[in-house]
Amino acid sequence: MGGAAGSRTAGKRDAYALQYSRLNDFRMEHIMLGGAEISGSGPSTGLPRWRQQVQYAVGHTLNDFYSLQPEVRRETPIQFLLERRWPPKGDAFPSLLHYWEVKTAVADELMRIVSVNHLLEVPVLLYEQWHVPVPVLDIELAMIFQLAWHSIVPGRCLSIQKFMVNGNEDVITGFLHMANVFCHQAYGMPAEKVEVYSLLDSRRHIFDGAGIPLQESMDYVRLLSVFLGREESAGKLLKYGVRRSEQEELVHRGYGLM
Repeated sequence: MGGAAGSRTAGKRDAYALQYSRLNDFRMEHIMLGGAEISGSGPSTGLPRWRQQVQYAVGHTLNDFYSLQPEVRRETPIQFLLERRWPPKGDAFPSLLHYWEVKTAVADELMRIVSVNHLLEVPVLLYEQWHVPVPVLDIELAMIFQLAWHSIVPGRCLSIQKFMVNGNEDVITGFLHMANVFCHQAYGMPAEKVEVYSLLDSRRHIFDGAGIPLQESMDYVRLLSVFLGREESAGKLLKYGVRRSEQEELVHRGYGLM
């Protein structure tokens, strides 16, 4: 599911979107995490394969759980749903002990969170990608929202929740700024709040949507779009035979985002 955000000008937004290159939040995460952990990393994110697999399991487990009606959720242990999605024991994890430690910690934290999280509500956005044009930046902003709820606070649009296996300050900052731009472009108002859960260290980061200056977020997303554009151009040059040292210079010269 997913699509163009908003309702009153959806057709116009679709037409605008054709003019712009798309800036995806998962590309932002790739850049912010890439190179942070090189050993045993997967080909697409820079993360260890075990963490990629666990993040996938967490996202789909939450989708399975919150797709249920509230009265059914109360009778459905999330551990049962997580078991169906959890990666098999294999060489992705550094050891069998690590496998069980991560599985136990994630299951315990998810169980604790969902026991008090919007018990009687149905999410308005659930593991969906939505996109909105940002004409002033010449981009189309695309974001995947794991969970988002209607806000009951006047002048606020959504209460957004993001779940990470491990927290990362750069990823959280990027997500906040992108979500702030998205909410203002799609709804004309800020989010009520943005919550980011870090499952393995049992932390919850809570941000007031109105406390993030829109101009600061616009500037951040503008720089991010330039960063990603240059990174992709450098990747194409490497593909067509540019020496690695030249490609690295193109990627790293003058970005200053982190």
